[in-house]
Amino acid sequence: MIKFAAPLWLWCALIGVPALIGLFLWSARRSRARLAGIVAERLREQMLSSVHFKKRRIKGLLIVAGITLLLIALARPLAGFLPMQVERSSVDFFVALDLSRSMLAEDADGQRLKAAKGAVGRLLTNLSNDRVGLIAFAGEAFVAAPMTQDHEAVRRNLDALETTSIAKAGSDIAAAIKLAQKTFENGEYESKALVIISDGEELQGDAIIAAREAAGKGIRIFTIGAGSAAGTRIPDAKQGGPLKFAKNEFGREVITRLNERVLQQIAASGHGFYEPLGKEGDGLLSTYRRGLEPLSKGMKTRPSRDMIDYFQWPLGLAIALLLGEMLLSDRRWPKLLPAKALVRAVPRPAPVLQP
Repeated sequence: MIKFAAPLWLWCALIGVPALIGLFLWSARRSRARLAGIVAERLREQMLSSVHFKKRRIKGLLIVAGITLLLIALARPLAGFLPMQVERSSVDFFVALDLSRSMLAEDADGQRLKAAKGAVGRLLTNLSNDRVGLIAFAGEAFVAAPMTQDHEAVRRNLDALETTSIAKAGSDIAAAIKLAQKTFENGEYESKALVIISDGEELQGDAIIAAREAAGKGIRIFTIGAGSAAGTRIPDAKQGGPLKFAKNEFGREVITRLNERVLQQIAASGHGFYEPLGKEGDGLLSTYRRGLEPLSKGMKTRPSRDMIDYFQWPLGLAIALLLGEMLLSDRRWPKLLPAKALVRAVPRPAPVLQP
């Protein structure tokens, strides 16, 4: 797409160039009329025999084209953008939080979901210029907070998340990865990363394949394990009265365990690493320092907002055409006489008479 920094000169070209052509035509007609008024017709052809009218028309065209290109150069045509290197000072990343029912289980460090939300809250306190977004997932995934530097807005949305925020049951980690990838592809982001906080009990989808595809798009994936490998029972939120626990179709209480192996495989496929959540959310803070923070350093080439100025091309052509007009003569070269005619034209010396 071509733009002009000074489009007023284009209007000058649209108005001035036709006027200049008209001036040339009027001047030629006026000269012929004046010549016809003072010189007889039989002498006119002899007087104009040295004028090369075709070259004169070419000179006129060169002047008109040169002035047109000169006006275009003054309008300063712009196209494309200058590449520039910028230093990354922040990282753009999503935190994907598991809201499946198994996150209600209480391990040694307390309820998994509560511990995970507390860890994310402490991470938000330690962020500076980083942009962060929030994805919630269970049987499906949605963006709970868009990518932003307003960390308090992300915190408010985080506090509102519960296992009842998503109606579809399950734990589809692949859906969260695909949603993050789609969001990154539809916007302009610096370094791209996704941190998944889950107990690793994936009930559907194929998170490892999704992580591998996301890594191919330049997205780094890190996983945080919430819970313990020993396992515990899941409180049944639907039951009223005394605390009861979820049971399967055989009437046995469901035991949920941290599946570190799945989380490790997802992280490896996403060119990241796995960390257990740990006490006080130390695993999440460690992941930020070791994995996310280094992504904010380095140089990146991207188009600047300054368009490339191409005024020198029409200016150079205009100068070349105007110089060509100056060097081109509108006079005819004198015709050379044949050799025999030259011999006949040379006067012979008079004979010398002997006494």
